Amino acid sequence: MGELKTVRVFEKRYEAEMARGLLLEQGVESMIYADDCGGQLMGLSSLRKGGVKLLIREEDEEKAVEVLQVLGTDIED
Repeated sequence: MGELKTVRVFEKRYEAEMARGLLLEQGVESMIYADDCGGQLMGLSSLRKGGVKLLIREEDEEKAVEVLQVLGTDIED
């Protein structure tokens, strides 16, 4: 298994969850990292630790970028 990589950062957890769903539909596994106390502090995610991060395996980056283009926002560098 390859290293995990942040493919995108969101301000809101629900945005990251929707993007994760898009990836899953296309066979790309991902996970969400957010410093929001398990969802208890959802409104503060963007203020704490740099937002809500959508993580993928490094080897899935090309496909994930392609899938997430429909969202119309920039890919995290």
